[in-house]
Amino acid sequence: MKLNLKNLSAALAFILIMSGLLSRVFIFTWPSPLGLFNFAEPLFFLSAILLGPMAGALTGGIGMALSNIMLGYPHYAVAALAVYSLSGFLMGKISQHKRCSRLILCAISTMVLILLFIMVGVTIYSGEIYIGYTKTPFLGEEVMKHGGLNAYSLQFPETFWMTVGLILGASALILGHKRSPEYLWVSCPLLIGCLIITLGYFLYETYLMPTLFKIKVNSTTNVIVNSGHSILSATIASPLYWTFKRFQRKTKNAELQPFYRKISLY
Repeated sequence: MKLNLKNLSAALAFILIMSGLLSRVFIFTWPSPLGLFNFAEPLFFLSAILLGPMAGALTGGIGMALSNIMLGYPHYAVAALAVYSLSGFLMGKISQHKRCSRLILCAISTMVLILLFIMVGVTIYSGEIYIGYTKTPFLGEEVMKHGGLNAYSLQFPETFWMTVGLILGASALILGHKRSPEYLWVSCPLLIGCLIITLGYFLYETYLMPTLFKIKVNSTTNVIVNSGHSILSATIASPLYWTFKRFQRKTKNAELQPFYRKISLY
């Protein structure tokens, strides 16, 4: 199907609005800065694997760059534009590709994603976790000093992440075996997206950001941050993708075909 400019504009506008809203809601750990998770990222991963490379690139590049600017981190907008555009495009392209017919290979990629999810949850997001939202944009790291942040404390035991991971893993294997390997194959582009984001930000923080903005950060430590929230976002996107695909298959009729054509940007 050819790309329709009207459909693309409508989808892009919706995604950008949602990215802007969700980027202000996040989970973080304190005093350790390693557990930082932005709720706009699962939307990005879902858009890429569901709507294709164009939507993935636009959601990632423009959406995440604007989110960084709104949150007060304009020096990361350049990285978001480049890294998320590339990862979104590749995830969308790979997810379009001919699905792997070998169930065992699809299952391995899914189990790797689930194991990484459990490891990230247990090591970074266990214990006392804060969920918050920014009331005032553009403050960056000064948001807490100016009262621009509302946060609430929650407890996430290690068993929570193990249980969720096992449920997701079992669900993926059952769906992949009984219905289609597509439910397992989607983990492959998601893992590649996580790798691109982690590597891209590491290179940017190590070489480009100190040169362009005279800002130095511990890029090695931030590998944990970037890989952690990428894995978490990708894993959240997986069951959302399964849900939509099952709904799509159950409701495939003439009445809903215009809807599917409208959201399909490839």
